[in-house]
Amino acid sequence: CSLPKGLSAALQQRFGSSRVLKPSDLFEDERGLFQKEHPGACPGVARGMFFGPGQRPALAIVLLDVEPKKNLRLVVARPALASWTFVELDEMEPGSTAVVGTRGSGTYTDRHEPLTRKSANEVVTLTGYESWQRVYIWNGRKFERLQTSE
Repeated sequence: CSLPKGLSAALQQRFGSSRVLKPSDLFEDERGLFQKEHPGACPGVARGMFFGPGQRPALAIVLLDVEPKKNLRLVVARPALASWTFVELDEMEPGSTAVVGTRGSGTYTDRHEPLTRKSANEVVTLTGYESWQRVYIWNGRKFERLQTSE
């Protein structure tokens, strides 16, 4: 999984020994589904226009802690003038696997809360194959998480 110049070093400085989720980190059936749906893509990186018009594209990244807990962490890396800024969106238990993606603008509804949000921008998705999906919508100040399926 390749990253833009300077981003790997910025991730290492901020998150230590964590690394980007690779296809080999997925369970075999998940890897097969991912590769069928997204040939040649990386399950740990998705590029999108999450922050709106006039903003540079950002990267949603799933990081895997190498040791000792092996948690998964979802972050958005936003390019700044000479560096990167990071927004931490979510953390999952050890043993979890999930792939990051994007969806277009639209209306999204939470399955557990009476909560509906509209987004004029692309949104970040986090999907646990055959079980759940979360959507993260930038509201101008922060990302809001909606559980869109189980």
